[in-house]
Amino acid sequence: RRMKARAPPPPNQPSAVSRIHSEETPPAETAVISDQSLVSMKENMINRSVDFTVILPSGVEQKSTVQGSKAVMDLLVDLCSQYRLNPSQHSLELKSSGTQQPLSYKPNTLIGALDVQTVLLKEKVPEEKTKRPLPRVPEKSVRLVVNYLKTQKAVVRVSPEVPLHSIIPAICEKCEVSQEHVVLLRDGITGEELELTKSLEELGIKELYAWDRKREPSRKASVSNDAIEKEKTRLLGLFQADRRSSK
Repeated sequence: RRMKARAPPPPNQPSAVSRIHSEETPPAETAVISDQSLVSMKENMINRSVDFTVILPSGVEQKSTVQGSKAVMDLLVDLCSQYRLNPSQHSLELKSSGTQQPLSYKPNTLIGALDVQTVLLKEKVPEEKTKRPLPRVPEKSVRLVVNYLKTQKAVVRVSPEVPLHSIIPAICEKCEVSQEHVVLLRDGITGEELELTKSLEELGIKELYAWDRKREPSRKASVSNDAIEKEKTRLLGLFQADRRSSK
């Protein structure tokens, strides 16, 4: 008589410890515990005191401690108030304790949520407004009559407000006179030499004489025919007036 084959063994049963653990902490409860731990860690970070170094715009370093629940924008206001600065003209640069690299944040970011070691209180650089250049005022100028080389005349347009030594190059270029040898005279009769530090307005003249010491032997040689004729007319007028009065 043949015997029946043995039945296969039952599937592995979980151990008593595993069965008890699974019964005590089902998966849903495990997830709740994990979330609670994260919340607790965040609360601890926010509620803790944060110590850091404040570097003022002047470079002076100060130690400071604040609650982690303080927002960055509130920290800016508090620091500016403490050191008598204008919050609208300053900003904060936060650096981490590890890399000392600037941290990115929003104004409402809590200090406790950042790994802050150094706080730089920096003055904002005002943006230079583009200004339109002021319209250029035309330079005031007058016509200056220059007598030179006995009978020659030239007209030069120059500024009446600058010293004479500033307009000598223009006079010499127009009259083809050397700057090294030129002397400016009030007229060709008296030979009065003009002060080069004064302007045409100060001297009250619009005509002068340029004497070239190298090309003309004496100052009288620079007298123009016009000046001679003017002097003759003046003397003739005085003579005729004397004759009429004597009659």
